[in-house]
Amino acid sequence: MAQQTRVARARRWWRSTPSLIRRFSVVLLILGVVLAGTGLWLDRTNWWEGHGFFANLVSSLTSLCFGVPTALLVLSHLGETQAHARQTQRVKDYARNEIHEFQVALTKAFNVTDTTELAARVRTLSTGLHQFRQLAVIDGPTAARFFQTLNALLALGRGPTRSYRPSTNFGALSRDRWQWRRIETWHVRVETQWRVLSEEVRPKILECGLRWLPRSPAAEAEQAMRRLLDEDGRNPWRMPEHFTDPDAVKAMGHFLHDLRVLCSTAETLAAYYPSRPREPGRRRSS
Repeated sequence: MAQQTRVARARRWWRSTPSLIRRFSVVLLILGVVLAGTGLWLDRTNWWEGHGFFANLVSSLTSLCFGVPTALLVLSHLGETQAHARQTQRVKDYARNEIHEFQVALTKAFNVTDTTELAARVRTLSTGLHQFRQLAVIDGPTAARFFQTLNALLALGRGPTRSYRPSTNFGALSRDRWQWRRIETWHVRVETQWRVLSEEVRPKILECGLRWLPRSPAAEAEQAMRRLLDEDGRNPWRMPEHFTDPDAVKAMGHFLHDLRVLCSTAETLAAYYPSRPREPGRRRSS
């Protein structure tokens, strides 16, 4: 079995060599064998006596016939292997950096340190949101508790005026244009960074034969990114006129679900290509 594997690898190695180099190498090897055989036969007949220069010339030519194929077939493959290894490392570094930037983009609008914490706090919000699903109308105190948790998670900067107060119900949230503009900016950044991963990093990763998301999680992530804050009932900041509380709860649920999927995707990719420890004094990307 091991011998068959070695033979198969040798065949793949031979077939991966350009045909011109293969033909040239075969010709040189045949010529080298002929010269070596002829030289040994002439050596037995003592023909070389008195032909020292010619003997050296034939000997050098014979060595050349074996040396050139060795350089072409072996050393060239070694060079290609080293070049491929360097390219693979560059792609890994590129993927590592862009995945880190995706994580930074996801957490940019929230009071969290990383996507793991963001996913955990989103799950907490989803649990709190679940109790709303049985209510036709959400009472003020119940909504206030949920929005207190949501507002504590959001990190959108100082309000537009001193009198500005974060939303405490879904109606106020859908009218909060200042907050929506910041969420929209965050969304654009996340979408842009995901496009870099999907359209630039992923093809390079697959070309090098490196690890990427399995088909099902990749499709789920693509869907979550495509639907994130979609105007069609999935954006609690942009609800249609005359919406009901159940409509808003459903939209918020979609947003939290999509965000949780993207956090999970970022964590999976970061596990494939973990970030290297930052140098002392190096600041996190903004």
